[in-house]
Amino acid sequence: MSAYRAYSDRGVEFLGINIFDEEANGRRFIQDRRVPYPAGFDEGNRVAALYGVEGTPTSFFITRSGRVMAIKVGAMDAVTLRETLERLLKAK
Repeated sequence: MSAYRAYSDRGVEFLGINIFDEEANGRRFIQDRRVPYPAGFDEGNRVAALYGVEGTPTSFFITRSGRVMAIKVGAMDAVTLRETLERLLKAK
């Protein structure tokens, strides 16, 4: 969530999509963790299937035009996330 705060003024947007929890559990998680970015629920795993998600978490780095620039499967620490964002912002 610190990355959200650090990069939101640089045009980076974050979106969380929960593919496993029931909506009530997911909303409770979002509220308890005070998730600052938009988050939704993928009932039926349609979005996961569309993007070929095979493991969680999976992070997609997508341009404003919809081009997928990078996909990272598995948890990312803050340093890896920052390095990935910096590399992609420079490649714009």
